Amino acid sequence: MFLTSINLTLMNKSTDKIQKAQELLYDWISHFDKRSLESIKKNCDYLDNIYELQLTNPIWGIFWPLVFNGVIDHIGNGYYALSSTIVLDFSTHSYFVNASKVNQKSENVLVGIELSGPLTETEYKVMRPSPLAILKTYPTIKEVVDAFPKTLQDESNLKYANSRTRRGLAELEQNGLTRYFSLPESLYIRELPSRNINPEAYAIAYCLTRVVNGEPNGIYNQKTRVLKMPTFAMPFMIYRVLLIECMAFKKLPRQEEYNYVFENISVDIIKQLNRILCNSISYE
Repeated sequence: MFLTSINLTLMNKSTDKIQKAQELLYDWISHFDKRSLESIKKNCDYLDNIYELQLTNPIWGIFWPLVFNGVIDHIGNGYYALSSTIVLDFSTHSYFVNASKVNQKSENVLVGIELSGPLTETEYKVMRPSPLAILKTYPTIKEVVDAFPKTLQDESNLKYANSRTRRGLAELEQNGLTRYFSLPESLYIRELPSRNINPEAYAIAYCLTRVVNGEPNGIYNQKTRVLKMPTFAMPFMIYRVLLIECMAFKKLPRQEEYNYVFENISVDIIKQLNRILCNSISYE
């Protein structure tokens, strides 16, 4: 019990330091119209060093959660900026995103996001979100990959993410690193756009790789209405919608080992996720 308490204390201290680093990065980005991913990476490395976070990949631990939570957006060509200020109105409560003026009774729940009571008057744009309606506008991951360019004919030199099946996401080191999605038996090859062009391309291709290799992109418990999805290669546009669904119940997503955990997710949401992710959310 004593060792467990020590571990939890150390974990909390580490989480507090990461949040402080995120707050500083967020404040720095807020002072500019846009910042390049390269400059953001350098600042994350610096923050990791001065706070002794010892993160394996500082940009993933400090910067990308801000993108996943919707307070920072990709604005094109590898540049990022604070997203537009908006209020998410759920009738009984509301969330202010990137707002400088919020009710004194509000509670900071995430960097750049504050929880407040029922919305009265505000100078900001108000959105009454419908996660289901948003998901219905999303194409399937197969449709997205299909739209990637056909630039390679021979897949024999590709190094596959799944070396056992040699199907799905792959890369080629030739005059720089290029990633592909390949199904050799179907003579199907698509080249992934760079992160500067489409920051979601890798995650989408990896999710489709799970599909073609018979692996799940999530597990849903219909009784508890809890959805678990792998943290690795999670498309942030899907994460954002699930975050909004959780916000309706004042229950933010959490991370357990290698999974994101989303509570109070309806069956209708899961049906749309299964459409998008090619029926790779399994039931338990």
